Amino acid sequence: MGCALFKQTLSSIFNSTNPSYCVVVAGHEAPNFELPKNRRFKFLSLDHPLPPLENGYYLAAVKDKLIKLRSAWEYAKSTWEPNYVMKLDWDDLISSRLVDWLVSAKDEAGYLIKHGWILSSNGRRFIQRTEYLDRFCGSCLIIRSDLADRTGPFLTHVEGVRLDDAGYEFVTRDQYSLVPGSRIGTLLLNDSHQRYAAQFAYLGYQLQTVPFSAIVSRRDHRNNAGAEPYRTPTLRMFLGRIRRTRLVTSRLRKQFKLD
Repeated sequence: MGCALFKQTLSSIFNSTNPSYCVVVAGHEAPNFELPKNRRFKFLSLDHPLPPLENGYYLAAVKDKLIKLRSAWEYAKSTWEPNYVMKLDWDDLISSRLVDWLVSAKDEAGYLIKHGWILSSNGRRFIQRTEYLDRFCGSCLIIRSDLADRTGPFLTHVEGVRLDDAGYEFVTRDQYSLVPGSRIGTLLLNDSHQRYAAQFAYLGYQLQTVPFSAIVSRRDHRNNAGAEPYRTPTLRMFLGRIRRTRLVTSRLRKQFKLD
C-alpha cells in the first residue's frame, strides 16, 4: 500500500500547471514502480543506518526523515539553486495550482498552508476540508531558500531533546511557541510544524498564508508513522466532521490527481 500512495503523490506533483519546480526523493530503497524519467526529478538512494527504536518507533521515524531531508536539500541546492523549498510527505497530495501561484506571489520569507483537505485512505467519495492543516500535517510549509538554513532553538523533544519538567509542561500547554530548552536547528530541518510561525518570528520574519486549499492529507493508513492515536469522537467532534465533509468532485480529482 505504501508504494501505491507514494506513486499517487508523485503523480500529483507532476500534475502541476507550471513546470518551474524540481523534485528530490530520498530513501533506502526505490519503490516497486518505474520512477519518472525527468530532468527535474532525482531519487537519492541512501544507506545510512536506521535510528534505534529504543525511544519508540515514531521518534526513530522522525530522525530518519530529517536525515533524508538533509540529503535531499543538499542535492537540490547544488543542482538547481531553487528559490523556495517545500517538504512534502510521501503520502500527501499537492494542488496543481500551487507552483503557479508561488511563481506569481510576492517574494515573501515563507508561506504556511493552513487550508487543505483530509482524505481517509479508504475513502473515495467523501473528503473533509480543514483550516488547520498545520496542526497535524508536516506538508504545510514553503520556505524561501536563502532562509532555509537559518538556525534557532527549533528542535523539540520529538527530535530527542531532553526537557525538564517545566519544559514538558510547556510543550503540553502551548503547541505554537518556541520550546524552552530546545536545541539549535534550521527552519527546514525540524519537524515541529505547529511552531513554524514562531520560528519565523524568532528570525524576524512574518510567515504568510497560502490563500487556498493546497494539500490533501491522507490519514488512517497503517504506514502513517505520525498518525495520532485513535480517540472515540465526542458528539461535537462527530457533528464537526459532518459539517466539514464534502463530496469528492471531478474538479478536486483533477486538481490533486485523485484516483
